[in-house]
Amino acid sequence: MFEKFFKLWKTGDLLDASFKEVDNMFKLAKDMFEYSINLVIEQAENEEDIYKKDRGLNKAEIDVRRKILEHLSVNPAQDITPSLILATIVVDIERIGDYTKNIVELSDKTGDKLQCEYKDIIKELSDRILKNMTITIDALEGKDKENVKIVIEDHVDIASICEKNMERLINEEIKIPTKLSIIYALLFRYVKRISAHTKNVATSIINPYDRIGFKPEN
Repeated sequence: MFEKFFKLWKTGDLLDASFKEVDNMFKLAKDMFEYSINLVIEQAENEEDIYKKDRGLNKAEIDVRRKILEHLSVNPAQDITPSLILATIVVDIERIGDYTKNIVELSDKTGDKLQCEYKDIIKELSDRILKNMTITIDALEGKDKENVKIVIEDHVDIASICEKNMERLINEEIKIPTKLSIIYALLFRYVKRISAHTKNVATSIINPYDRIGFKPEN
């Protein structure tokens, strides 16, 4: 659905500005996620103010909504569907920012560098999500739109892996301290949700508005 309006957006200054802002928001959210994972998995130095970046996402979300409302107030019968799409996916992008902030907060509680196979699984899933984010950003910018189907399909597998490993943690299949079990469970939860919000943005590119967040019908 998104690509049908890509050229149309270029005719309206406010929607064009909103689209560019959403694109930049998603790039920032991707950078925040990559930073947060390196922080908690590799115990990298916390040298960035993730809260400042999160506030930047929140401010951008408000700005996009304002631009959309202003555009529709001047052109109430024009560009309704693309406006609704932008207003929907901007929420998903903002939520990614929230979860990256949660991951950074976990890094303060891990103590030593994380070990055991759960760490490797989370790292592998995070790398896949970062790749999916790149695919989605490219598609938003008009490149290789069909590739977003890979993102949508991959999320199903990512979500399943997260659920299975949360179940393993509950069943104590690997004996690790309770504190680490909680941290890993939260990480799997956050990674799963970030993947889901990425998938939602991807679906907006090929699905009609009413099916954003769902698999394509064919």
